[in-house]
Amino acid sequence: MREAIARAELGDDVYGEDPTVNRLEAIAAATMGKEAALLVASGTMGNLIALLTHSARGTKAIVGAQSHTYCYEAGGASALGGIFLAPIRNTDDGELDSAELKAELTMPADDHFAEPSLVVLENTHNRCGGAPIKLSHMAAVREAVQRKRLPVHLDGARIFNAAVALETSARISHRTRIPFRSVFRKVWRARSGRFSAGARTSSRALIARANCWAAECGRRESSRRRESSG
Repeated sequence: MREAIARAELGDDVYGEDPTVNRLEAIAAATMGKEAALLVASGTMGNLIALLTHSARGTKAIVGAQSHTYCYEAGGASALGGIFLAPIRNTDDGELDSAELKAELTMPADDHFAEPSLVVLENTHNRCGGAPIKLSHMAAVREAVQRKRLPVHLDGARIFNAAVALETSARISHRTRIPFRSVFRKVWRARSGRFSAGARTSSRALIARANCWAAECGRRESSRRRESSG
């Protein structure tokens, strides 16, 4: 691994010029059946990006009381995004308690309550014995959140382990997937107001908009410098 790292082709990832990162992200996106992928430094950072993207300040993300997001990520969503983490009971198998999930989702609209913005699942579940979450439970969560038009974020740090245990594919198909809203699509639509379901934008552009809008500005500046010097 160290030799491969030492021999890897390098470039400026901010400008989308690192061929190794580009290939890794392309492989990950194709493997998972997604529009694009984003290499981040840790699973905690990946979860934080999803929470900050889906949840506005003052809203709540519904998480398992034994989830990694709730127990081990230093309250980053609250500290950095003003997001209230609403913990509900995990079963011994790591599933979300259905009664508590229903109670959270059916709370009446009231200015005194934080509005739900996201439900977080974890598969496999770290603190519940590494249990793979059954597809039937994931489907039940999907059905529950669809009534509230909420997205579901999957902490998939061990998603390939779960896929092997459940004898299925880790690929998220349009037919079987939980409604994970694309981080990149949502950011682009919210920022520009121009994104439509049929539109297609390059993976690098989607990644740049989701990761940092300054990166897009930097890419344009880099292109401008090349044109002016060329």
